[in-house]
Amino acid sequence: MERKSILNYVIGPIMRGPSSSHTAASYFIGKLVGNFVNYQIENVKIIFNEGSSWAHVYRMQNSEYGFIAGLINYDWFLDNFYQLKEKILHQNISVNFMDQPCSEADHPNYVKIELNSSSHPPIIVHAKSTGGGTILLTKFNEWNVEINGENYYLLIEYQKEQEKPLFQSLNKFFLSEDYLLSQNHKEWNFIQITAKTPIPKELLNYLNKTNPMNLKFHRINPIVNVIKGEPLFRNSQELLALVKKNPITLGNIGLQYEAQLLGCSIEKIFKDTEKRLKVMLRSVETGLNKNKSNMRILKHSASHIYNKFQEKALYVNNINTKCALYALAAMDVTSSGGMICAAPTGGSAGVLPAILYILAKEFELNTKQLCLCLLAAGVIGLINSYRSTFAAEIAGCQVEIGMAGAMGCAAVIEAANSTPENALNAAAISLQNTMGSVCDLIAGLCEIPCHTRNATVASNAFVCADLILGGYINPIPLDETLDASLESGMLLPKELRCTALGGIANTKTAKKLFKKLDK
Repeated sequence: MERKSILNYVIGPIMRGPSSSHTAASYFIGKLVGNFVNYQIENVKIIFNEGSSWAHVYRMQNSEYGFIAGLINYDWFLDNFYQLKEKILHQNISVNFMDQPCSEADHPNYVKIELNSSSHPPIIVHAKSTGGGTILLTKFNEWNVEINGENYYLLIEYQKEQEKPLFQSLNKFFLSEDYLLSQNHKEWNFIQITAKTPIPKELLNYLNKTNPMNLKFHRINPIVNVIKGEPLFRNSQELLALVKKNPITLGNIGLQYEAQLLGCSIEKIFKDTEKRLKVMLRSVETGLNKNKSNMRILKHSASHIYNKFQEKALYVNNINTKCALYALAAMDVTSSGGMICAAPTGGSAGVLPAILYILAKEFELNTKQLCLCLLAAGVIGLINSYRSTFAAEIAGCQVEIGMAGAMGCAAVIEAANSTPENALNAAAISLQNTMGSVCDLIAGLCEIPCHTRNATVASNAFVCADLILGGYINPIPLDETLDASLESGMLLPKELRCTALGGIANTKTAKKLFKKLDK
């Protein structure tokens, strides 16, 4: 059964904007694929399926930079990240992006990468971005693989006569719980070993000494936390059963879940959560600085609204307005390609930072309390990840910004020191009111209407939390709401699922804005 981590892909990854599906996933796929050639690349073709979501938006969502950085193992948080194209030209590296019909494509975010070099045989890898920064390599040359970056991997191609000595050696090092995937093709056999611990050096030494004509191998390291344990729960009902035995808040449940899953201490989970919290709060503060704004279509507005708020020049001028403008600030950083934390995606990375900033500044929550609020939010996203998706390419905006709003409600309920049941219900009613929302981003950019959606959904989290705290009784449980959200999203046509072909993206003005950018 699946095992999902809050810190890996619900509250995270820490990334560059604007998109977890198209920017972060590009980087992670590139990083895994680069492993095959020790990041020594010469000629690369990156092929998207014609007409797919990725084919439509990769230029606008910094996918090119993500892939290149990953393939050459470059630190994508360095200031000169956007000079990468010039950097590879100077190194005589050729990376070409193209879209063409791909019969193998089974996902809107499918990609095929072809690596050619004088120092190694041609390599072809098939992969897909599955939402929120999650990725999966599905094929390596003619072999089927299952590589998501959450484990240590060893891929071995060998001829039949090598099988007995090879398996004798492998049996010395690997445990019964280590996952083995085996195949054969003509005169060659193949195995993929998926392990929770590093591949032993003694085994690598043995493989290096083996006749290279009869055996080829690749070692691939994890790119996120390695999952070592079993989940405490996978749905709301299992969670509520736990709480019945041990009445604690949702944030503390998230803390226990993650510590057990990753096989580490509570202190380590707090430390990693605090790291994400700091990135989120910083994104709000950075986004209030007009001079750091570098958006493609929208003009900076967060600091102007903030100044009007301080002057009491706005009509309502309350905490909801303040939360909304903080969300705009965080999204300014996202769209400017700055450092953010996906929550659960890059396109929704304004919601939780805004809510947490309000809880910190207006309600004076300390760092530990804020971390618990963040973990409570993560639990809602976690349950969604088991039942649904974070990919607007699959189910529209409701599973990205809509889900961020549901997660935000849980953060507010945690701040109020209320029950997990209230958190689940607040999340459910929030999602019930974003259900059916389309992903119609203009020009393939996470700007219009994404920024104002982040703002209104963040503000709405306080309303939904208060409705539940005040006594509203939600009749439809969260699990059923999540299922309905996925179902309604999958009924949307592809034009309304992150292709920039329908909705507000299809208006006259939107098309003019796109033409301006194209020039």
